[in-house]
Amino acid sequence: MQTLIAFTLSLLPFVTSQGADGNPHHWDRRRRCDQTQYTPACGICEGTGGIPYGDQNNEIHLTSCSPITTNVTNPIHPIWGEQFTAQHYNEVLIGPKTDPFCFNSFPSNSSVGKLCYRADSGRQVYDAVKSKALRYDLNVKTVVGNVTTEIIHQNRHMWIINHLPWYAANVHQCICTNVHQGSDATQEYLYPVTYNWTDQMFFVGREDLGIEYTGIANYSEIVDHWAFGPHHVWSTPGTGQIRRMWQPFNGLEVFTGKFNRSQVDESLFDDIPPALCKKGGAAIRIKCTDEGYPVNATETHGDGGITAAAPAPTKSDITRAIKPKPSKPYRGNTFTDMSNTLNRWLTTNKHIETTSCEEWTAKEIQNLQATLYLVRDETFNSIYENVNDNRKLRMAMDDIIKEWSELSLLIKQETNQDKRNHLIKVHRDGHCHEAVMWYVHHITEDMKVLLSQNTKIRLPLLSDTLHSTACNEKGPIDNSDDQYVNAKKRVCDVYKEQVTCASCHSDVTPPGHEFLKN
Repeated sequence: MQTLIAFTLSLLPFVTSQGADGNPHHWDRRRRCDQTQYTPACGICEGTGGIPYGDQNNEIHLTSCSPITTNVTNPIHPIWGEQFTAQHYNEVLIGPKTDPFCFNSFPSNSSVGKLCYRADSGRQVYDAVKSKALRYDLNVKTVVGNVTTEIIHQNRHMWIINHLPWYAANVHQCICTNVHQGSDATQEYLYPVTYNWTDQMFFVGREDLGIEYTGIANYSEIVDHWAFGPHHVWSTPGTGQIRRMWQPFNGLEVFTGKFNRSQVDESLFDDIPPALCKKGGAAIRIKCTDEGYPVNATETHGDGGITAAAPAPTKSDITRAIKPKPSKPYRGNTFTDMSNTLNRWLTTNKHIETTSCEEWTAKEIQNLQATLYLVRDETFNSIYENVNDNRKLRMAMDDIIKEWSELSLLIKQETNQDKRNHLIKVHRDGHCHEAVMWYVHHITEDMKVLLSQNTKIRLPLLSDTLHSTACNEKGPIDNSDDQYVNAKKRVCDVYKEQVTCASCHSDVTPPGHEFLKN
């Protein structure tokens, strides 16, 4: 979606022979080849890209391409048009990585640094006649699951309305922002893409190009390849209908044949600014005035994702955070007693719904934790880190996400069912403890109220089984299987870190936390 906005960016001054930004990720000419500022200039079946998933040159599913000819008399330019409705299209949005979950991804005019690759699909409606606006209704694939998103770009304003998933209480969130060139708030504003932006493109050649997202294996079409700077467009010969677009650090867009170029449903633009962005609208409103416009004092670059400026901690929030140990009603004599005691408090919490830890999978809890991380207040973690309180986040979120992926792979690779079930249980139970700790100790009370405004947020209860002893001992299913022994050690080491609530809520101190007894 924002790929289109980036098409309006003017070309940067010449810097190197490999694009204005120097092509810092060293992408080859299939993944990136600019029409200008490249030596030699991009040619037929170059710069075709594909479905990317990482910064490394090989982290992309390249599309197929066979050259047909560069000798075409008066080819028809790609047609964007004054109005259209694309009922279904797919994209991979690419932009600078500004948060661990890539919710804030927004295209830039440079590929420098780590990038996000976010898959979206849905409807796109464009009206340059009456509303002079662009709207998207999308299903966004994220680390925390699918999020329904509505985006409206009119004038310099953009509204992003996210409907958070069930595990985030089904609440709505509105982000009000102004769009700037190059995602830089010091640069000029960007408006919806102009109806004739494709007029500036240069013909590259006619190709037999693989078209993604058709559901047909190895599907390809004869299309005309056009380029302008790093932007590439493929259109149907003779009609100019756009089928596919690619910009290596903005994104991939593929349109289906359901493309109404004659009219739009004008009522889709009636709710501007959206009611959910106004005072009394969405449970979470970010940088919005009471009237639903972006707050000028905090203009930014289009934070297109699920971030939440949590309500500031109250005095009671801070008092609880700086208290090193919980009061007696929140403690237990043993790990099991501690877990059951805290579970009783959780089940009486009016802001949440609870289900047993066994009813969750580790992946579901990771999704929940990602949402909790995004609505946390960083004040708490700063307090915990300053005194080395075990409530602090174990490591940077990027490292935690990497750890999640590595542990999931280790468990998946275990072929013995008994061994795998043991690893799954330890892994899941650790997540239950950590998720509850994040909710209790990293979120303000006001944010907890916001998250329960429409539907109560769901939390797992604590598992009352302490796995630390079994982790340290050789059990009946342990043997000389090095793969399992390594997986067990990794899973158990993380588990011991995740259940540190026992260090303060019971008289049991997990291995590695004996210093807390001092």
